[in-house]
Order: sequence, then C-alpha cells, then structure tokens
Amino acid sequence: MSSYAELPVHRWMLRDTERNEAYRRAMTHVVKPGDVVLDVGAGTGILSIFAAAAGARRVYAVERTAIANVARQVIEANGHSACIEVLQDDLENVTLPEKVDVIVSEWMGGFGVDENILAPLVMARDRWLRPGGKMVPGRVTAMLAPAYLPEFDDAMAYWMSRPHGVDLSLVARLTRQESFHTQTPPESLVAPPQAMWSHDPLTCSLEVADQSFTTRLTFEATQTATFSGLLAWFVAEMGDGTTLTNAVGEPDTHWGRTLFPLDGPIEVAAGTKIEIELRCDPSLPGSCEFGWTVKVADRPAEVHDTRRIRSGAGR
Repeated sequence: MSSYAELPVHRWMLRDTERNEAYRRAMTHVVKPGDVVLDVGAGTGILSIFAAAAGARRVYAVERTAIANVARQVIEANGHSACIEVLQDDLENVTLPEKVDVIVSEWMGGFGVDENILAPLVMARDRWLRPGGKMVPGRVTAMLAPAYLPEFDDAMAYWMSRPHGVDLSLVARLTRQESFHTQTPPESLVAPPQAMWSHDPLTCSLEVADQSFTTRLTFEATQTATFSGLLAWFVAEMGDGTTLTNAVGEPDTHWGRTLFPLDGPIEVAAGTKIEIELRCDPSLPGSCEFGWTVKVADRPAEVHDTRRIRSGAGR
C-alpha cells in the first residue's frame, strides 16, 4: 500500500507552511472566476480547496488512494462539496465530463521527477487541458551540489565501529546505496549547485517525461572541506512570479534535501574537481531507482545504485 493512503504523510505535508502558502498564492493568481480545475493527486484536498476559494466553478480532485475519503470530509467541512468532486481512481482511468482551464498538482519529489509522476501528469494535460490552459507549478528544475554532512558521517562511522562487539559493516555498505532526506545548512555545500535537468509540464512531451533522467556534471570545490555526498533539490515556478523550493539556504520544508552518500567522507582542497553522473530511473508507480557515480580528482570512481539494497549487496 502506498504511504499516501495513510494520514501520517499528509499531516506532514499539511504542516508545511512554505508548500501550502506557495500553492494558495498560485491558485489565487492563476485561477479565474468560472474556471474548471483538475487537481492531480489531490491527497486531503487542500489544493482543490484553494482553487475553489479562488473562484473555480468546478474542481475535479483525482486521488487514487483511500485518503480520498478524508478529502471528501475535509472539503465538506470547508463548505466546498458543491464545487469539488473527489474521484478516487488512477488518473489514467478517470473520465471527466469537460475540459479544464487549470491543472494543479503537487507532483514533486525531493528533486522533482523522483516520484515518477511527471509522465501521468503530461498524459492528463494531453487529455483534459483546454488550449491556452495553465498548469501549476510550471517549470521545475532539479539542482545538485556536493556537500559535507557530519551527522551522516558520524552514523556511518558508528556502523563500522563494531558496536557492542558486533560486525555491522554490512549495514554501512547497504546504507551507501540508499538515498535519504535531510535538512542541511548553507555552509554544508562544498561547491556551488548546478542544474541537472528542467521540465515544464505545460510543454514537456510524453516521450521526455516517460524516460530515465541522467546528468553528468563537474564541480570544483570552493574551499578545503570534507565531502560526504551529493545533495539534490528542486526549484518550481508557481505561475505568480514566485518559486517554491527546498533548496539549501531556504526555509525547511517536508521534502528536506535528497542525499546521495559516498562510500566515506573525502577531504578535498579548494579547486579539486568532482565529477559525477546521476541517473533517475522510473520504477513502480510513485517511485524511482537511482544510480550515482562519483570521481574525485585522481581517485578511483565509486559507483552506487539503490537496486543493490534489494540484493543485500553493498558493493
């Protein structure tokens, strides 16, 4: 069962003021009185409520999980049942009685495409958005930077320290193949961030949306520092001249930043080149697998892949 079928993850999102206010402002700006709106992945219905409050004539809130029952109650409690229709089904199976003027969706994972929702969103656009219609958010850009994360390094050292006299090094090796969500201060960055890829759901083709996403970047350390892993985040254009982001240095959100760890911390000097390749492969609905390769100066490249966790192979 998807975690999005349960209330805990939605409580987390509903308390994310940065996220919710960005969408509320966007709906107020983009939705015009009389508009028809499609909310893709409606969850507890808060974005649909924002659209109705902005003057939408009709809102179709599509949610495939059982949290749709909570959405109906939240919508009723806020007096919008006459305007908002909750449709519990997979997006691909939904049939709407009319085209829509606006599609809104909180489809981003920790760095945008990593929840594998862009392709279904593009299919919904092709089926239901009127010519000249709008999508919120607009362009979403994924960013990446090498960083120092002492708490993670300390945790890895613990697994390697034979705690209680037990060899737990396998836990460390498997952990190096996982991605994590973390909150990090700006001083964590070892080099300036760079863009990995960027997509506008309004213009992105299904061919582009329904594929693996790969980037190859070269960074240069700006200072002598410890390099623990790669941090990824997104910047989303909200259609009202503002952006929603979980970037390092911006207010914390429920997304945090996504960490792709190294085999172990590496000391780098200012000017050290860090070459990376990162791949995001669509997997099951709502999820992706990741692979990342990192080469620091003349050190051998290290290769990581989340699929190794299932096999129990840390290398």
